Formats: sequence, C-alpha cells, structure tokens
Amino acid sequence: MTYLERLSQRSPDFPVPLRAHMVWEGMTVKLSCTVQGCPPPKVTWYKNGDPLIMTDLPWNYSFQQSFGLSFLEIRRLVTTLNHGSVERQVGIGPHQTSAPTSPKSPICLISSYLIHTFPLKSECLSSLLALELQPEAQFDSTFSPTWAKEGTSFTLQCTFTNPLLPFQQDVSWFRDGVQLHQSSSTDITTCDNKATITIGTAHKEYEGFYTAKLRTRDGVQEHKSFVYIKDASAAALGGPASPLAVQVSDVNRDYIFLTWQPPSADGASPVEGYIVERCEQGQDEWVRCNVHIQKACHFPVFGLKDRTLYRFRVRAVNQAGAGRPSKATEDVLTGDPLEHTRTTGIGKTIIITKDELEGQIRVPLPPTDVHACEVSDSYVVLRWTEPEPRGREPLTFYVEQSLAGQTSWGLASMDVVVSSPRFPVFGLVKEKQYCFRVRSVNKYGVSDPSEPSAPQEDTIIYLLVSFFSAVPAPPPSVMAVRDTDTSVLLQWEEPTDKNGILGYYLYYSEAGKQDWKTVNNKPVVKTRFTVHGLKTRREYVFRVKSVSRAGNSRYSDESRPIMVKSAINVPSAPSAISLLLCSGSEMVLGWRAPSCHGGSPVQGYYLDQREKGTETWREVNVKPAKKRQFKVSDALNSIKSFSLFFVKSGQCHNQVIDYTKTVVLKYCKDNLET
Repeated sequence: MTYLERLSQRSPDFPVPLRAHMVWEGMTVKLSCTVQGCPPPKVTWYKNGDPLIMTDLPWNYSFQQSFGLSFLEIRRLVTTLNHGSVERQVGIGPHQTSAPTSPKSPICLISSYLIHTFPLKSECLSSLLALELQPEAQFDSTFSPTWAKEGTSFTLQCTFTNPLLPFQQDVSWFRDGVQLHQSSSTDITTCDNKATITIGTAHKEYEGFYTAKLRTRDGVQEHKSFVYIKDASAAALGGPASPLAVQVSDVNRDYIFLTWQPPSADGASPVEGYIVERCEQGQDEWVRCNVHIQKACHFPVFGLKDRTLYRFRVRAVNQAGAGRPSKATEDVLTGDPLEHTRTTGIGKTIIITKDELEGQIRVPLPPTDVHACEVSDSYVVLRWTEPEPRGREPLTFYVEQSLAGQTSWGLASMDVVVSSPRFPVFGLVKEKQYCFRVRSVNKYGVSDPSEPSAPQEDTIIYLLVSFFSAVPAPPPSVMAVRDTDTSVLLQWEEPTDKNGILGYYLYYSEAGKQDWKTVNNKPVVKTRFTVHGLKTRREYVFRVKSVSRAGNSRYSDESRPIMVKSAINVPSAPSAISLLLCSGSEMVLGWRAPSCHGGSPVQGYYLDQREKGTETWREVNVKPAKKRQFKVSDALNSIKSFSLFFVKSGQCHNQVIDYTKTVVLKYCKDNLET
C-alpha cells in the first residue's frame, strides 16, 4: 500500500498542533502548526466563531501555507482587536486569545484544536487516487516554422501525449515573449489533448517567435517556432510593400506625431517616400495628411479636431505608385494632455478648473520656452510652454519666423488656428538659418511676442536647415553557417555607427541566379537569425540591410555560397581496434579514427566490455578518452570482449554510435592471445 493510499484512509490531523503564546501588547506573534491529509486539507482560520478574512485587515493579519505548514501572523497586538477566540479548520483548529485591558498588559493566547473529518466513500477515494496517479500531459506533436500571407489567417496547434490534467488546462501562448490573450483577432482553444491559437488577420507586426507553455508537475514545458508573414500582392505592379509598426505619440488638441518602420521590399524601384492618411471615427474615407511625400519614417500631423477619435495609416511610394497601406493604428483621442493638471474635483459632481481661479486675464501673456523638439530635412516642429497664468478665455497661438540677422518677421502659421503648444513648420530653405517666436491670442487680443534671445536660450530658435542623410550603413561580415537540411544560421556584425538602427532585413537567393527573396518582414533586432524553408543540397547566398527611421541601408556584401545540409550527422564508427600492450594486470587498446566525423570534430571515445557468455555490456571509462588509445586495468581475470564506441559534440552529444568489430581477449597465465 502506497503512502498516499494509507494517508487517504486517515482523517486529517495536526501532527504539530498550535501552542500557547504570551506576548506584550503592540508586539507581533506568529502562530504555526502542521496539517496532513489526502487530498490536501483546506485550511480556514476563525476568530470568535467567524471566518477570519485577511483582506479586511491586511496590515494586521497575514496567512501562509506551504508543504503542510501553516502560519498566521498577527501584527501590533491590541486587546480590543485580538481579544476573543480564534479557530482554525481543516477540519478546524481553534485558537483563543484573552488579555487584561490595562495598557501594555500581556496577551495570553490559549491554543486548542478541533478536527472535522470528511467521510469518503470507497468509489470517491478511488477516483481521488486515480487523479493523483494519472500521468500528466507532455508535448507530443508541435508546430514547425509557419508562413502566412499578409491579410490572411493562420493557426498553430500542439497535441499532447495524454489528456490535460485540471492544473494543465491553462496553456499559455506568447509572441516574442509577450503573452497573447483571447480577443476579437485572436482565438485560443484548449481541449483534452490539443491546444490551438488562430490569428484572424495576419499583419507584419505579428511576425515573430510563437511559444506555447504547458505546466507540469516539475515546472513548465515550452515549445517555440517562428512565424513568417509574407507580403500581400502589391497594390500596383512594381509597387512597394506596406510599412509597419505605425505608432502615435505626443497627442494634443490638434496635433499628433507619427512614427513607423520602412518595408523590407521596395518593389521595382527604391522607395521615394511615404503618404500619411487619417480617418475620423464614423467615417469610411481616408484623408491624405501630407501634401508632399515624406522621406523619413516620421511625420507631424496637425489641423486635427479637438476631442475627436482618429485612426492613422501609412503608404510607401516608388516610381510605380503608392503601395498597400500599413495596419491602421488604434483609435486616438485628441485633447489637452495637461488638462488634468488644471482641474480639481470637489465631491463627485463639482469640477473646478485652474483657469476659473486665475482672475480676469485680458490680453494674455507671451509663451515661454520656445524650442525645436523635432528636426527633419523637410520640417521643424516647434514646442513651447503656455503662459502662466493663462486666464479663463480659450487660448490660441501665432507662430512667426524670420531669417537670422533680419528684423522683419513673417507669419509661419498662415490660415491655421494653432490650439496646441506644438506646430510644424514646412517649406524651409536648405542651408538657411531661421529663428522663430510665438504669440498668445484670446478674444481680448494678441500678446507680445516671445522675447528674442541668444541661440543658447530657449525663447527663440536659430536653426540651420540643411539636408543630411541619416541612412545607416549596411552590416559587415555576413556569414552563413550550416544548421539543418532545410535551414541556415545567418550571422553578421553591427555597423560601426549603430545609432538609430531598429533592426535588420535579410534576403537570400540561389547562388548564381540573383533572384532575391525577402526572409523577414519585421526587423530582426539581434545579429543572428535562422533562415528556414530552404531546399536541401542547394547553394544559397545571403545579404542584409540595416533599418532605421531614415530608411533602409544599401545591401551588405553577399555571404559566401553555402550548401544547405545538416550541420552534424551521425559519424561513422572507429575501426581497427587492436591490442597494443598487455601485462598481467593491464592492457592498452588502440583504434583508428572514424572515416567521417559528421561535420564536427570528435571530442572523445568510450569503451564497453562484457564477460564471455553474457549479453550485458558495461562501461570501462566514465570520462571520454581524448586520445585513440586507452589503458584498461584489473580487467584480465576472465575472457572478455571489448567493443568501442564514441561520443561527439553538437547535436550528437551523448549519442551511442554503432559498435565496431568485437575483439575477444583470452587471458592465460603468461600471455594473452587475440
């Protein structure tokens, strides 16, 4: 009878019960006892007959239970709080407290316990034991590298060796380390011996390593594999692929800032720039935001409506035209990001703004801290601080510009109502130096301009507008290494100047064909990547691009051609095992190296021996022999046969190789014959 069976036939009990304590008022006491039973008993603490709810007084009580040992910690004991009876159930273990009411008087805790048994029918006991002894599920068949087309759906599936036990039902799914949850675009299903995840619409952002994690009694098992998202058909013949990872930042009343990543495929000609589009909630029409195409992967969008929901997307443009749009952003609500700093709530219904308490401000004060927060070859984004106090009336701004050294100022915000302390200035001439200033405007009038100052000060900006290329350099030292019969490990080095690099795009072609195909559509952030889906025993070359907001670099130099085949095969067996030296107590064996090492140097050899007439082999050496000879001591007391096998590195580590031809050794008194 097993231990669990014996324990299940007994009622729960306290091997180590509670004991009495006496402590001073204001001190901390920890009550402890052990409980055993099968199934594990449920522990409940009671005070004066009522359940002790830890969450009601978390600062006063804490409860822990681990491996049958239970603790109740009571902090800052006081007579009014802790006087009374405390019980503990497993059944139930009561615990009483009593104390005088004088200050700093000792509190006496008198322990007792009571057992409530739970009668179990034989069939119930059998089911509990069967559940306890039921084998847990392990991964059986798993998903391999998967390819899905942009805009389509894909499903990943794992099967298990046994039905999932109750504690294994929550199979977790992750993408690049981020857990995925059930949603309108993600369907996660777990049944008896199968777990699946379905992505309704594949976007480039969904490319990456997908991992399934399964709980076991020993910890967590996991399986992961890469999912490639291929480009959808181009919107125009020769057009570019879609950009990805469009993100919104710096949201204001009438202004937001967009960033994105360039596509991996330019199409028939290089990408010349990007078109930014917006869509207001409740409308199906996408409106273009930029008049001229934007070369870099960032753009300030202004002229938006306050307190309005928008979505944004981006298209790449080359000589063939505009490509497919990117995945649209989530809804973005425009508004004043500093509104909460000027709002005070009184009760649940009264809200007072700071503007209402600042008195009657007529003509507003000028803004301060004017500076450039974003600089591009085609625009400059100005930023400033609103005047303080601002006044009750709504505030807008005028932005003025001037060439450095001149006294005449022109309006940069012509025909535009600027509601936010942000404004992009376009149409600046390259190699010219500019300065800017801002005025506050309300219904009573226009403020004085922000005071001009030296370039190092913030109330005026002197800017030399010049075109510079921030496109990164391509990565050097691209090298391909054998991996499996259908994959190659690609490695490269970072460029010398790696500032602004978001990742890398990889490309491959069969050697001599110049038919280049894209490997990944989401930048790889590391400097190594396993390329799957290659044809066995074909030669390939590879090249890499660096990716940044300024665009993609030129292609790197091609790697050396490599034939796709498994990096490590099972090596052949050693041969010509022979006796090199023999004495009365030891002998030295030698052999030839294997004719094929399998793609990796042999790291050692093992020998086995067995008695004549038996079928059982046992190890001779625990550690691998580094040389092709080995001394065997104290082994010549009977007729033995030796067989040599070896272990090599890499994927074949600790793999037993075919036995060599057996050498039978016969021991005589004075000599040894073979």
